[in-house]
Amino acid sequence: KIYNTRSVGHTGTLDPQATGLLIILLGEATKISEYLVGCDKSYEGTMRLGVVSDTYDIDGKIEPGPGEPIPPTIEALQEAANAFKGETQQIPPPFSAKKIMGKKLYQYAREGKVPEEIPPRTIRVDEIEIINFKDGVSEFGVDCASGTYIRSIVHDLGQNIGCGAILTELRRTDVGRFCIEDAHLLENLQDMTDEERQAALLPIAQAVPLPVFHLAPGAETWLRRGQTIPHSLVHSAGDETVPSTGSLVSLCRLNGEIIAIARVDPAPSSPPPKSMTSTSPPWYHPMKQFLIPDEGA
Repeated sequence: KIYNTRSVGHTGTLDPQATGLLIILLGEATKISEYLVGCDKSYEGTMRLGVVSDTYDIDGKIEPGPGEPIPPTIEALQEAANAFKGETQQIPPPFSAKKIMGKKLYQYAREGKVPEEIPPRTIRVDEIEIINFKDGVSEFGVDCASGTYIRSIVHDLGQNIGCGAILTELRRTDVGRFCIEDAHLLENLQDMTDEERQAALLPIAQAVPLPVFHLAPGAETWLRRGQTIPHSLVHSAGDETVPSTGSLVSLCRLNGEIIAIARVDPAPSSPPPKSMTSTSPPWYHPMKQFLIPDEGA
């Protein structure tokens, strides 16, 4: 409603009790969701040791842990947490949106019929840092690949130590190149003028994690027709070299407005115009086009 559009999307939800960064896509930007959903993420959280819950967090049924003592120092807890760095296998929480046989795990859990075997998935944790630790409560930070359940990391950490652990707070701070310091609160957007709200939007070309190439005069016309264009009609917007075959690039106007996301091909997908027949590869085949108003319109 704030931006007067019904075309709205996002790049990945947060758990109900989590806060932090959520990437919202409006209008033509909804076309780029597939290029953002797999971005790495960073989190800040708080865990409580010595207890367990069926949801792996504070929202579930909380019970005493298995009984082993809580680590005596922050160094001991950090050493235990280091086991999760790198690629490991992780079983999703019983209360999660992970689907098993076409049904979400939380639906099984609510019916009291959690599958006996939940297949693990490969996750990647680049960094896990214990920030502080006192009276069985610890604040921590995690940098990880998309698809990593922080609740499961906390639960598994507690199980490895033998004392149990649950997640009590979680805040997402980074998604790919986006960071929470650059985000806007919903209530702040509501208080802005129309001009301020438009200025708060990030241009699509800046959001897409792809190399940017600028279009030569006349190239946009060919792209709008779905025509593959040669490398002679584009030039790098920075230090990018000739892209490799099969890669994707953003094709933009000189003012930075994105026109298309294109695949780099060794040859045109259809016979090119006679004026382009002697052009050297690579060629750029439009995969997605964006309805950006003509310059000066």
